[in-house]
Amino acid sequence: MKNKKEQKTKIQAKNGKKEISKSTALKAAKPASAPKRTIKQVVIETFAANSVATNAEMIAAVKAEFPKSAFKDTHAAWYRTQARKGLLTGKPIAIPPQKQSKAVN
Repeated sequence: MKNKKEQKTKIQAKNGKKEISKSTALKAAKPASAPKRTIKQVVIETFAANSVATNAEMIAAVKAEFPKSAFKDTHAAWYRTQARKGLLTGKPIAIPPQKQSKAVN
């Protein structure tokens, strides 16, 4: 008669599971991954470097970091407003208002 461990191994093999190996190998530790950067971080860094950065400069900074991003002028304006109110960093950033150009018809 076979012992219980051998019987259990056979049963698991019939169910499609891998057999229990007698040697226990240590699993390799996963390397610690760096936290992912976000568009918010790029925008905050842009304002920290230059508080009078234009929307075009902000868009260029985001596109350099995230080439597939759909970041556009309206998004830049939203981030500018949030930064001015202090909702991005917890304290208001002194940002002069962006002058809007009027289209000539």
